[in-house]
Amino acid sequence: MLINHVKKIFGAALLLIFNTQPALAMVNAHYDNVLGTSMDISIAGVPQLQAEKAIGSTLNEITRLEGILSTWQKESQISLLNKLGSKQNLPSELIEIVELCEKWHAASHKKFSCKMGKLKELWLAAERTDSVPDRIAVRYKARDIQRSTINIDAVKSSVILDEKIALDPAGLAKGFIIDLAYAHLHSLLPDATGLKLDIGGDAYYWGKPNNNAKWHVAIADPTNLNDAQSAAPYYVNLSNMAIASSSHHNRFRQIQRRKFSHILDPQDGWPMDYAPSATVIAKDAVTADAIATALSTQSISQGIDWVNQLENVEALIVSPQGLKVASAGWHTFVGSETEAIDELSANSLQIEYQIPNLQVAKYEKPYVAIWISDRQNRSVYNLLLLGESNRWAKENSRWWRRVGRKNPDLLDGIARPTRRPGEYKVLWSGLNNNGEFDRKAKYYLNIEAAREGGGHNYKRIEFEFSPHTESASLPKKLVIPAKGELGIVSITYKTTNNNRL
Repeated sequence: MLINHVKKIFGAALLLIFNTQPALAMVNAHYDNVLGTSMDISIAGVPQLQAEKAIGSTLNEITRLEGILSTWQKESQISLLNKLGSKQNLPSELIEIVELCEKWHAASHKKFSCKMGKLKELWLAAERTDSVPDRIAVRYKARDIQRSTINIDAVKSSVILDEKIALDPAGLAKGFIIDLAYAHLHSLLPDATGLKLDIGGDAYYWGKPNNNAKWHVAIADPTNLNDAQSAAPYYVNLSNMAIASSSHHNRFRQIQRRKFSHILDPQDGWPMDYAPSATVIAKDAVTADAIATALSTQSISQGIDWVNQLENVEALIVSPQGLKVASAGWHTFVGSETEAIDELSANSLQIEYQIPNLQVAKYEKPYVAIWISDRQNRSVYNLLLLGESNRWAKENSRWWRRVGRKNPDLLDGIARPTRRPGEYKVLWSGLNNNGEFDRKAKYYLNIEAAREGGGHNYKRIEFEFSPHTESASLPKKLVIPAKGELGIVSITYKTTNNNRL
């Protein structure tokens, strides 16, 4: 019996030895000249030879898709469609991407368009001949194009283009190919624990890398992409999410010594001037790509308002001067401080303010500014700016002197139309203007209002706000009496971490 017992123990030990596998190293691969840029792939959880075979197959799949969707290849399916104006028996991928183009044209309120092929050709010709096009003629051409239609018959796999249209899906084609290439790669590696597929900075991240819960992704500064010494503002943590960026910097046409952006405004066909850059996080790469492109063709305030209405989408928009405006949930992806931010986001400062109904002969809606500053009067977060005119924004003299004149593009970034008398609410969750966790504890809430032909009033309230303190200097609710152009203001410090409220 003793011998049998020893055999059982020895056999169990052998089984344990042979079933214990060493941790598989991450497989990383880099390739140039993929979709006109570079590609990086990272694979966790599978042997290197298996990963390399799957990568080779994925490269072939990307080449196949490029042969369908590339407008630079004269014999691609999309180039033949543009040449003929209509075509049947098209590949399903081309039908799908045309449908996506129409979807995002409508969803973006016409800020995104794949109909710009002939306008792109016009600007390429202008660059070759070094002659700036006539702006009025370009505007008429752009409006005719946007009114033109695309007929899609999914049953016959056919597309009919209006004669004014040449398709150019560059604003979402790379994201579309990334999604399909990722799906192909994953189907070949079902045992993988993490996958990254990055083409030219747009990428999809699935699962997790070795020993990490999520992928740690650097966000580059879109205003200084060529500066090797520039650090990323911060990192984001991603898993089962895509990220895409759109930037005007370092991509331009030079005509008669003038620089023109490569991104055209769909409404007038003219290159965007002083347009923002955008980084977008979404559930898939084609969505992130399309939204990032659309955000580059509108003001920051319009773009942020739009993103905040979309599900499972967050964005960081950056003006040419470097002003950063983040969507409401961007902070949930910010790296290394996630736990602190999660704790902080459970707390918020709620500011309820009134625009009083003043009985005056001629009433003009007031210009209102609400912002958080530190003890050195430096702006921490701009909560509200009502009034889109630069001239009247200056009437709020304290906001202009301390914030506005230092950030000349701030009006475009956060300004909203003026509002009629009534009660309104804004929230601050402790993040700064860059969407990052702010570690200070003591702040000032600044509220200022000025009205054309009327008065000017300003209120400044000191308070403490930190998720790590057991109590704040504000009571459950602080009420500040009305004064002139400012109605009653109430401030509430709300938290889910204790029962103070």
